[in-house]
Amino acid sequence: MCDNILRRTEELAERLRERRADAFVAIADEGANWESLFYLSGFRGTSGALVVYSDGEGELYLDGRYSAQGKEQSSHRICGIKEGAVKDAAEELKRRGVEKILCEEEKTFHRTWEELLSLSGAQAEDGGEIIRELRRKKDDGEIRAIKKAAAIGAKAFIDTLAQSGAGMREKEFEALLNYNICAAGGAPGFDMIVASGLRSVMPHGRASDKPMERGEWVTVDFGARWNGYFCDITRNFSIGEPNPEARALHSLIAKAHGEAATMLRAGVSGMAAHEKAAGIFRAAGKEEYFTHSLGHSFGLEIHEAPCLSPRRNDSLRDGDVVTVEPGLYIPGFGGMRLEDDYLITRDGAERLTADLPQEFFSI
Repeated sequence: MCDNILRRTEELAERLRERRADAFVAIADEGANWESLFYLSGFRGTSGALVVYSDGEGELYLDGRYSAQGKEQSSHRICGIKEGAVKDAAEELKRRGVEKILCEEEKTFHRTWEELLSLSGAQAEDGGEIIRELRRKKDDGEIRAIKKAAAIGAKAFIDTLAQSGAGMREKEFEALLNYNICAAGGAPGFDMIVASGLRSVMPHGRASDKPMERGEWVTVDFGARWNGYFCDITRNFSIGEPNPEARALHSLIAKAHGEAATMLRAGVSGMAAHEKAAGIFRAAGKEEYFTHSLGHSFGLEIHEAPCLSPRRNDSLRDGDVVTVEPGLYIPGFGGMRLEDDYLITRDGAERLTADLPQEFFSI
């Protein structure tokens, strides 16, 4: 990871010079924006400030809770805090005569930037697009982390199915799957979706107290996290034999997923991939029930650029990681989707969640 941090720091310093800026400042405030700090430093705590200068030097300001952790995780110079991360960083910026800094306006509280700028005397410009661009192309270490998260998620899901049955409440299933993710060495990724029976018509149906009944199917959208990185998976299972129409619906969704996934490669637009899936649903007379975009990118955050959407003509690039998740949601009947994660390459795409079959499971 140290080599990757060095490369990212050098790339960021080059962008600073292009923008005629003296430094980039990233601040995490009790969990808010920990992702940028982690990406640029390797430090995985909830609070601190990172300053990267245009010559490539980096300074990480941490309080006593995190000084030992910072030295273990980051190759940047660790600066102990005297008055506070923002005040200490501002004092050093002022001492160095820094005039222009870049920051992430969308990621940090406005009052924090006001304090930093008033104390340092510097001017600030938004540099959020630089970090978004750097984070978009996943390096080998990031891909390994996503694959590891996916392997953990696959094992946990199979283990949970084996421990589940009729009468279990959706919330119990959610809790058990999260436990199995932790037992397999990961961490829960995000708020899980567990929707059974008629509730499956809700694409974002959070787990409820509803019991899962025999003959119903259940849609589960879940993620595991490993070393900061997500996987994002959706699978469907039935308790006993489901309605034959449910199996037919799953087959149609699987077809749309497969044909859209075969299109994925660098240079293809996300809009075109979405349209491929939508066209299959259109031919079956069900396009109106496809109510969301085909997919999105992710990494340290569950929604990143690019999108596979009819409203954004993003062009896929080598190194993007995206979901493919076509779904159909029919009022009065129910819905489901099938989601996997793909690494975009020049020649195609690799399914990173291949450890979990795409079948319609039955328990």
